[in-house]
Amino acid sequence: MTGGTQLWDPFDKVFIDDPFPTYAMLRQEHPVYFNAERGFYALTRWDDVVDANRDWETYSSAEGIDLDKTGSIFFGEGNVAETDPPGHDLFRLVLKDHISPGFVRMQEEDVTRRVHELSERLVGRSRVDFAGEFCTRLPLGVVCDLLGIDHSDHDWVYGRFISMFGRESGNEAIPPSALTAAAEVRDFLAGELATRRGNGRGDLLSAIANGVVGDRPLTHIEQVGMSTLVIAAGISTTKNLLTNIFWYLARDEELRVKVQDAAVKSAPAMIEEFLRFDSPIQNSSRTATRDVELHGVTIPEGATVTLVYGSANRDPDRFDDPDQLDINRRVGKHLAFGGGVHLCIGAPLARLEAKIVLQHGLPHLAPFALDGEPERVLKMNERGFETLPLVFAA
Repeated sequence: MTGGTQLWDPFDKVFIDDPFPTYAMLRQEHPVYFNAERGFYALTRWDDVVDANRDWETYSSAEGIDLDKTGSIFFGEGNVAETDPPGHDLFRLVLKDHISPGFVRMQEEDVTRRVHELSERLVGRSRVDFAGEFCTRLPLGVVCDLLGIDHSDHDWVYGRFISMFGRESGNEAIPPSALTAAAEVRDFLAGELATRRGNGRGDLLSAIANGVVGDRPLTHIEQVGMSTLVIAAGISTTKNLLTNIFWYLARDEELRVKVQDAAVKSAPAMIEEFLRFDSPIQNSSRTATRDVELHGVTIPEGATVTLVYGSANRDPDRFDDPDQLDINRRVGKHLAFGGGVHLCIGAPLARLEAKIVLQHGLPHLAPFALDGEPERVLKMNERGFETLPLVFAA
């Protein structure tokens, strides 16, 4: 147990750049770590994180799941991720028809078309910010169409999304520019929802605008919060996954060739290994509803407890040689999309997009290499790249 020494600070760029040696130290020496300055506890071992995910009664999401309070500030009421059962389950029902495995499979043709279009735009160009022009644009288009947002508004949404998630290293306060962008997105969605109440169009915004929770309709504020969450989560998780994958491929030509050669048959399995090895969502927080004794530490009732998925996915007690990226690994269960009742509802769509990118996009884009230093996402619970400059072979 530590005092005020910060062995791990998820807001610090030093740890954002490479948290994995620190994770290993915490798993070994401080499996229940207390950051006195930030005021949170952290669980880093696989078994502890899995148990906490399952025990939603002890580790509640209702008080927020982000150390920087993004969820409560940006989304508020209607945020499925920050509710506990039974309300949580009722909120998810509103979205179920547009996130079911069957519905997601129906999107394959559309996602494939988008991947080809985005790839063609990059062919022949020598230098590209791949994060902005591909890895963000793909999920942005998929999610906006899912919601029913007109194509003419996609660029506007893109600009606001980039601003919403801009952060400063070491600072847990959300910048004013991000707050402004989030407010603009909420206002925009409020207008879109208003046109669909009682006049559904078959899109996800219509399902939310006319959604029912138990025996009552969703309130206006809940509708706006749920819609904003869908945009933010639907873009950021996939963007992070794709930028992480292409960062590794750009740095290792041999790995890129192996992935490209095996993608037709093995893309889904390889994606699971990329997810495990470098999870797009690194942590998620809970609030302890009672005192918890764990590894000789008392976590007091009311304390913030951060579940470090990125560490659990590198736990050697769960995975052999966990710090090795092995595209032939049979991963099994991992925590890149969380777990328990809060397993990410958009995970099937993120997996589909990544699979199609490896199978259809990668052959058009390769070979490529890094062309300068990329900028990492500075949001404390995400791992991916804000910019990813690539140079493509002529």
